[in-house]
Amino acid sequence: MHHFGSQMGHKSPKGAVSISNNNGRVRLRWRYEGVRYSLNLFQHTAFNLLEAKKVALIIQQGMLMRSFDVTLSKYGSGTPLRTGSEQTLQTFPMHFERWVKEYKQMDCELHTNYNSTRNMIRKWGKVTSDNVLTKFNAETFCAGTYNRRLTILKSFINWMVVEEIWKRNPLSGVRTKKVKREKQKTREPFSVEEISRILHAIKTDAACARYSATKHSYYYEFVYFLFKTGVRNAEAIGLRVGSVDLCANVIYIKEVLARSMKSSSSAQRIRKSTKNGKERVLPLTTDLRAILSPLVMGKGPDDLVFVSPTGKAIDDNNFRNRIFKKVLSHLGIPYRVIYAIRHSFASRCIDEGLTPVVVSFLLGNHPLTALKTYTHQISLPKDLPPI
Repeated sequence: MHHFGSQMGHKSPKGAVSISNNNGRVRLRWRYEGVRYSLNLFQHTAFNLLEAKKVALIIQQGMLMRSFDVTLSKYGSGTPLRTGSEQTLQTFPMHFERWVKEYKQMDCELHTNYNSTRNMIRKWGKVTSDNVLTKFNAETFCAGTYNRRLTILKSFINWMVVEEIWKRNPLSGVRTKKVKREKQKTREPFSVEEISRILHAIKTDAACARYSATKHSYYYEFVYFLFKTGVRNAEAIGLRVGSVDLCANVIYIKEVLARSMKSSSSAQRIRKSTKNGKERVLPLTTDLRAILSPLVMGKGPDDLVFVSPTGKAIDDNNFRNRIFKKVLSHLGIPYRVIYAIRHSFASRCIDEGLTPVVVSFLLGNHPLTALKTYTHQISLPKDLPPI
C-alpha cells in the first residue's frame, strides 16, 4: 500500500488518499472530518493504477477546497453503501465485473465479449437507468457487435434489478438490429480439387524455401486432420492423446486450446470447453488412423497430438502467415483463412447428401446454424415429388 502524494519514508500528510491492492482490485482509502472512506475501483493493473491516482487527486482537491462530495458520486457511478463508519462505492463497471465473475462464471480479462463490454462502460462515466440507453446508442459499431453487447447488458441489468441495485431495466424493450449477412470471400469453401492441391503441396514442400528451418510437410497431418474432420482450429490445436481412442476407433472433441486476448502463442492459450460447451464424437476413419497413430504412440493421455517443431502448442496465426498463405499463393488459389477449411468440410458433407442435422452434429453446431449457413450448398432437384 502506498499513499498518493506522500514521499518514501515520510508519514502520510493529513488528508492523503492511500492506494492499495484489495483482492485484485484498486482500493482508495482516506479520512475526512472523522469519517473513514473507502472506494473500491477497477481491477489492479498498471493502467488502472494511473486512473486511480487521477481519482485520488480529485478527492484530495475536494477535501482541501472544502468541496468534498460525501456521497462519492463525483468519484464514480453507482450506489454508495455505508457499513459502520466506512463508506464504499460500487460503480457500474464494478457491478458488471462481479456479475460476470460470480454469476456468468467468466472473466473480463479473458473473455472477449465481456472484456469489450466492460471497457465500453468504463468510458461512459456515471451510468444511471436514465442515461444508459443514450450512452449505449451513442456507440458506433456494426449491427452484430450492437446485438452482442445489447444481449449482455440486458442480462446484466436484469440481474441489477433482481439485486435491487436498479429499479428497472431501460434496455428490456430495445430490439436487436438486423444483420445483413454478406459472403466473406476469405471464408468461402475450398473445392475438392483445391483441397487435393493444397495437401499435395504441403506434403511435398512445393512452396517451401529450400533452406527453411521448418518444412511445410511437418504440418501435413495437422492440415489433413482439419480438412478431414472440419473441427475448429482451437479444437485441433488442443486435441489430446487421450481423446483419440484407437480401440473404439473414435475421436472425442470435448475441449479447445483457445487464443487469449493477448496472443495466439502457446504460452497465452487457455484450455476450456468447446465453443458451445458440447462434446461430440467423430469416427476414426482408416486414413485418420494412419496419420494419427504415429503421433499418439508413446505419449501420455494429456499430451497434445499436434505440436509445433519446438514441442509446444501450434500457433495458428504463425502457421497461417508463414505457411498457409505461401502455399495458397504458390498454387494461385485465392487467399482464405484457415477457418475456411471448416466451411469446406460442411459443404462437402451437404454435397454428399448428409442432412443438416447430421452435419451440425459433426461440426458441433446447433442444427439451425447448419440450416442457415450451409443449405445454400444443396443442389436443386430435377423434379419435385409427385402428388
